[in-house]
Amino acid sequence: MAARKRTTAPTQDTVSIHDACLKYMTTEQSLRLALSHVRPDDFDTVKAVSEADLEAIASHFQPQLPETSPQQEIEPATEQQQNTLSLPQQERHLTAPTQSPIPNAQLTLIEQLTRQASEEIALVDSIAQLKNQLILNNLAVRDAELAEGINQHWQHQKQGYLGAIRDLASKALEPVAITPDETDLAQEIEGIITELGKKLIA
Repeated sequence: MAARKRTTAPTQDTVSIHDACLKYMTTEQSLRLALSHVRPDDFDTVKAVSEADLEAIASHFQPQLPETSPQQEIEPATEQQQNTLSLPQQERHLTAPTQSPIPNAQLTLIEQLTRQASEEIALVDSIAQLKNQLILNNLAVRDAELAEGINQHWQHQKQGYLGAIRDLASKALEPVAITPDETDLAQEIEGIITELGKKLIA
């Protein structure tokens, strides 16, 4: 029997495959392809990976975090300028809708996740249908086994009845042939008397 692959579940010390895809702005297929270099045994089934694994495959993806810019060094001065804004300007700044365009990679990721969810639903539905078919098949087999058991029991019981009937039939006596009585009693008596009369006359 082949050894089963590990499927590490997410813990506090690991990152789920979904979160790792979001971190690197990539698809699950690309992420698992990169993981195949560091986790060849379970890259296609693992559910969560360690930070060390993510650092090992980071070179396969474009960095998503911006580099430190000089503007971050003068952040206090910027905050002072924002504090000097008039009240109407602050209100307009707070109420202005924030528009953050979604990168093409993010759209691709959403499409990939949507397709994966649809395929997963179809697979789960197929498994459920197969389980139902197996249940119905097992019930039919159990019914057939029960019917066959009842049939075998009756066949055995029937042979017992037939055996008892044969035993009783074997005890019947053979018929006795009766010899027919062909003697004419009156004629015999008359003949005897006649013979006797002849003797007496003489």
